[in-house]
Amino acid sequence: MTKALFKRQMMEVFSWLYQEKKTGKHRSAKGVVGTAVLYLLLFGFLGVIFGGAANALCESLLSANMGWMYWCIMGLLAVFLGVFGSVFNTYSSLYQAKDNDLLLAMPIPASQILLARLSGVYAMGLMYELIVMLPTLLIWFVNAPVSIMGTIHVLLIPLVLSVLILVLSAILGWVVALVATKVKHKKIITVVISLAFIGAYYYVCGMAYSIFQMILLNLEAFGEKLRIFLYPLYHMGMAAEGNALSMLIFTGIVLAAGVTTYLVLSHSFLKLATTNHGETKTVYKEQTVKTGSVSGALLQKELRRFVGSTNYMLNCGLGIVLMPFSAAALVLKSASVRDFFSIPGLESCLPLLAVAIVCLFATMNIMTAPSISLEGKNLWIAQSMPVSGSQVLRAKLHLHLLLTFLPAIPLVAVLEWLTKPGLVYGILIPVVSALFALLMAEIGLALNLKMPNLNWMSEIVPIKQSVPVAVTLFGGWLMVIALAGIYVMLRNVVSISTYFVLVCAALFVAAGWLHHWLMTRGAKIFEVL
Repeated sequence: MTKALFKRQMMEVFSWLYQEKKTGKHRSAKGVVGTAVLYLLLFGFLGVIFGGAANALCESLLSANMGWMYWCIMGLLAVFLGVFGSVFNTYSSLYQAKDNDLLLAMPIPASQILLARLSGVYAMGLMYELIVMLPTLLIWFVNAPVSIMGTIHVLLIPLVLSVLILVLSAILGWVVALVATKVKHKKIITVVISLAFIGAYYYVCGMAYSIFQMILLNLEAFGEKLRIFLYPLYHMGMAAEGNALSMLIFTGIVLAAGVTTYLVLSHSFLKLATTNHGETKTVYKEQTVKTGSVSGALLQKELRRFVGSTNYMLNCGLGIVLMPFSAAALVLKSASVRDFFSIPGLESCLPLLAVAIVCLFATMNIMTAPSISLEGKNLWIAQSMPVSGSQVLRAKLHLHLLLTFLPAIPLVAVLEWLTKPGLVYGILIPVVSALFALLMAEIGLALNLKMPNLNWMSEIVPIKQSVPVAVTLFGGWLMVIALAGIYVMLRNVVSISTYFVLVCAALFVAAGWLHHWLMTRGAKIFEVL
């Protein structure tokens, strides 16, 4: 039974690779290869970035006879990325999977179900960890004198380290589940905690260069702190240099932590997976019901779906938090920002830069991209209501635009305050930004209509592991870069004001055409899904 559960969990984790989400059938061989190539290119790009950091560290630390510190630092980065990549679906995949009730009702020990669930978390963490560890291995083999024992150790280290990532992810998921049983508004608390974690993560990433410089200037002092505070990773580094005893210590510590975590989780898994998380019993109270418009009711339904899912908010609505936060940061750093804006040659491009900033943050909102898929097995409810498909799709667009336009207002206002663009550009900046946000919302919704996944077991699959989400997110970034690049190529031919008008017209035409398609052909597709 454990083997069957494990196989089922792996199929769920990697369903984005082999399964056609619209039909639930397996992709063709070409489809599997194409999807694999797409993700390999993405992971390869990230691997090149980490490889550059690894190369800079490896040469310096090897020359100082501190090769173990190279593994310690890169291992810490791998742990951060692995936990960051898997922690946000740990809680939902362990304690909120749709088939938990079904499996728990069967004669299967809860410990076996937990083990299968943990295998999915392990696979996800390992996938992210290898983005760092593969270039780390390559740079080490190129620069370091490696012994036979050291070669064996460095090949085993990623597998052992992935267990440590599993432990940390499982502990964080367990803490979230424990908190959820004690509080009423668990979704909001989960989002706040997760955003704090994200903020800390990106702060560390932003300070990475300064941190590396500080490490290289204070090797001995920093190395002594690593030996004390990161004792397991210190022995991991020593193991990479061929120390067999350190390999045993590192492996023993990680495995002991893994077994302890599993025993603790298995003791509380059944209770946490079946608890009515923080919800109170509904008490009937007679009251007058006010009627509202159909569009308002549908919008409220979409809003409740959004705020009712931690994964949905965190993965598809980061722009809601980042835009006002960035506006506040720009105000606090206004003197430095104005100095940057006054760089010769940059002043004429400030309106374009302001639009690019707003549009990049707007791409972090991708609520429409998984919105059809998230209907799941309840899609029939929306289809059976006395409303048209176009009204349902329009509500999904309205939610996206509402949650993008409102937080964008302070960001646009601050950017115009800093850049002082004048009346014409002062109007064009919010107009172009709004048209771009509208087009991205429509693209996400259209892609999800063409490639829906209604057969998911965990909502994290359509939210994080779907083609519409990936294409909408990265496509938005590429579109912003393309618009800026086209202006750079045409700057000697077309004035920035003319280019603004052309971009505004192009976005208006594209958004208008796609909106017409959604309200006609798209609505029909939705009604027969």
